[in-house]
Amino acid sequence: GNVLDLGVPSDSTVSLAKLTATGTKDATTFLRGDNTFAVPSDNVGIVNLGTTTVSGTPSEIDIDFDTSTYKQFRIFYEGIQATADFNMFARAKVGGSIITASNYNSATVKKYASGFDTNTYGGNNQAYWYVTNNIGGDTNENWGADILINIGSGTGMPQLTINCAYRDAGGLYIANWGTLTYQNFSIINGFRIYPSTGTFDAGKYTVWGIK
Repeated sequence: GNVLDLGVPSDSTVSLAKLTATGTKDATTFLRGDNTFAVPSDNVGIVNLGTTTVSGTPSEIDIDFDTSTYKQFRIFYEGIQATADFNMFARAKVGGSIITASNYNSATVKKYASGFDTNTYGGNNQAYWYVTNNIGGDTNENWGADILINIGSGTGMPQLTINCAYRDAGGLYIANWGTLTYQNFSIINGFRIYPSTGTFDAGKYTVWGIK
């Protein structure tokens, strides 16, 4: 028989209804390579959960974790400042409560421009994580950090990897980094930082959830 060549359709003339692809065709779906309309997956690797600015003079900063959705968390602290010279401490929330028992291990390194501080800050079986030593309390003597939190799954110890930069009470620029371990096979569902003296009065932090 004869073959009728209709040619190529002109631009903007083929409607969704004319496509042979299966699935729901609407504003919530996209056309996959297998000719199927599907809803995009929400399993994005890392999700920005928002930025919070410190207001008032809180004695601690608490962050709760959605552990049913995310398996790890990453927190960026910027310009955290207190009303006095201080050490930065931290604790974990487990089962909805901040843990004050001696379940904390801190293994960190402190580095000046001129060399390393050989003192030990923290250690095993402590009542808190010793995050950073001797942060200045004057204007611009503040603390910033990048903290990756493996919240645990019940089969091993939760672990935090920290990288911090700050000015100390003498105005020197310092870096400290290391590992914080929760000495229990638990799941961390929250995180608190607090100063050894004074209260916080400036800064902000951004939380990311990792699936």
